[in-house]
Amino acid sequence: MVIIVPQVKLAPDGMVGVSELVDKYYTLNKKITISRGCFDDTKGAMLVNNLATKKPSALGLDTYYKQYYLCLVATAATIKWIEAEKGVIVTDHSLPVTFNGSFGHMNIDATSVWNLEMIDLLHIELWGSSNKKRSLFHMLKTTKTIGETRLLRPNLLRPLKEINTINARVNIADELMSNEELFFGLSQGLCKFPKETDKVLSHFCFKPKKVTDVVLKPANGRKSQMLISSIIILKTALDALPFLSKVLTDAKSFLLCNIYRSICENPKYEEMRKRFGYLCEIFCLNCMFIKISYTQ
Repeated sequence: MVIIVPQVKLAPDGMVGVSELVDKYYTLNKKITISRGCFDDTKGAMLVNNLATKKPSALGLDTYYKQYYLCLVATAATIKWIEAEKGVIVTDHSLPVTFNGSFGHMNIDATSVWNLEMIDLLHIELWGSSNKKRSLFHMLKTTKTIGETRLLRPNLLRPLKEINTINARVNIADELMSNEELFFGLSQGLCKFPKETDKVLSHFCFKPKKVTDVVLKPANGRKSQMLISSIIILKTALDALPFLSKVLTDAKSFLLCNIYRSICENPKYEEMRKRFGYLCEIFCLNCMFIKISYTQ
């Protein structure tokens, strides 16, 4: 939705070309220009080190730091813009960061993506959006949550070539095809998770730069309402874990077993579910009290 580029006068020749390409091919996206100093790979590495839930060594950044410095440049600019635009600070060790260099994926050029109709149709202007013909992405988009849809797109554009990961995914597909109870149970379990779970989680990764009495004023009532809604949605996601745990109890494939051990059997999620349950009860009691007081 937003493309961040440095100011043209201060940008290198290569980035000037990028800015012109954005104007030409991404007219529907909002282009943001920020200071050239925000595009700093050293700052990007520091931000990843401070904000990522995993250590940089686990992401491979210690090995490929100089070779893939552009991703750190983009990271620094993006986070600086988010903090300045939203007036928030990203909480330390709250972001799940993954580093995917081209060494583990295939590269498909833009022309091939367009000709193979992987994401969009070739002649959508002629046929219109009501055309029954669909792109590969839309044919495969039977996902249950928004996060899964976002994950599907990069997997199509940059397919994996690591044999161990591919085999692990194939084993899941084989198990789901041979075990109907697991297949339908997993589908039902994923439907219990709110579609906007990943969006809600981002609300808990940011905190205001200054905490003042302004937050308590009526004008900020909408923010409080959104926070309460986020807590309720997160509780709904946590409430879906016991059902998912029951479905995955007898799973055999490595990835499903790993999900069961790391998520379903994690006692922290059960503790969080109970605490959110108490919060929701308090919210309900407060709402009832306010309603009764208003009626009186």
